[in-house]
Amino acid sequence: MPRFRYSIALLLNTLGLTLGLAAIRPSLALAPRLETSHPIFVELNYVGALKELYELRDRVHMELKALPEASPKQDIGALSPYLSLAHLTHRVAQRIQTEEKAEAAYHRAIELGHQALSTRSSGRGSLSALKQEEFLWKAAIKRLATIPPESLLADQATAKRQQYEWIVEPISVKIDLAQSGFLKEIAAQTGLPQRVRISVCHISGECRNYQGDRPPASPASLIKLPIAVVLMHKVMTEGVDLDTRVYIEPANFTENADGAKIFIDHEYTLREIMARMIKESNNIATNQLIDFLGRDYINQTLRQMEYPVTFVDYKLVGDRIFPKNAGSKPNRTTTNELTEMMRRIYTFENPGDEEILDALVGQYDWDFGYMALKGLGPNVHWIGEKLGQNSKVIGTVVAVKIGDERYVITATIDRSADKFKLRRIIRGVVEHILEEGDFEGVQPSRV
Repeated sequence: MPRFRYSIALLLNTLGLTLGLAAIRPSLALAPRLETSHPIFVELNYVGALKELYELRDRVHMELKALPEASPKQDIGALSPYLSLAHLTHRVAQRIQTEEKAEAAYHRAIELGHQALSTRSSGRGSLSALKQEEFLWKAAIKRLATIPPESLLADQATAKRQQYEWIVEPISVKIDLAQSGFLKEIAAQTGLPQRVRISVCHISGECRNYQGDRPPASPASLIKLPIAVVLMHKVMTEGVDLDTRVYIEPANFTENADGAKIFIDHEYTLREIMARMIKESNNIATNQLIDFLGRDYINQTLRQMEYPVTFVDYKLVGDRIFPKNAGSKPNRTTTNELTEMMRRIYTFENPGDEEILDALVGQYDWDFGYMALKGLGPNVHWIGEKLGQNSKVIGTVVAVKIGDERYVITATIDRSADKFKLRRIIRGVVEHILEEGDFEGVQPSRV
């Protein structure tokens, strides 16, 4: 045994020397590559189980033991058999380590899956049991994801991971519905629950929604938020200067709200056009930006940014006057996607978000979200908003600070102009957060 250990140490040291020479002067390295010259190396490519790797390891060790005692005085050529077996020892050890880790991860994932099933049978559908089951399935999925593609268990792990993802998806939906139940109650209090959409997210990304994935009858001026998001994406990715001056085409004229400051046949910087589109909900500014960006670019960018529903085609129209090239398809969005856009802006997830945030904070119209928050106490603060209203919908997406926590709330009501109902929705959401928290342990300071 001492002789065997000595030979192993010697050949490993020699291996290190050889590899070092190969790095400095390749001509000094042995050729052909020693690890490929041994038949066991070929067998490594056809191994089908960890047991077979153990058998190959034992064979390599037996061959090492059968070699005569190595001497430090032997030249590189005489040490060729030792080097070949050293390469094999290292390669087989690596494969064994990979497969042992993969096997441990796979078995642990199966155990977690069994625990999830046990939780389901004993929990009787309670919210806490659903959360625990979801946690266990997702933990199992994470374990399976650690198994590398070169592992013998890779295909098996992929199939099992897909199975677990299919199992956990409806559980996550049930949890979301249970946690979002308070929004259903708030919607019901309007007397128009089927017309209401509500989404609310903590700034961390934890969200609740009621019909938040169903597009309202129209986005109205809320569509200006995604246009601003796409504009800043273009500015930052293509190096466009926000101080670039853009001509406001007469063809983009339509009626604007009182006090709007963008006029046709004038030039303004991109920064001012975007800011006025948000602050004063300027329709002419919006129409010019649709032309500047191009409809295809807007919608491709929205898909790229993972907003699959939001769609821009139709320009903004005032009371009577339609702009030229107004579009043929209705604009579309959801309260879920608008809330996520706003959340990303307030976390500065993308370069240039501070420009949009400045415009949101400078909103001229405070009649919806801002008014809804009045009287809720010193711990509740309005921190930005974008409103929208036309003959088909009334709605807003508003950022709120409650204690030390920040939230985004989006609410719309189809076929309504009732700002008092909209305010009650926003107010009801904030009051619930103040009383219950309900965002994975987030408990804002109470009034």
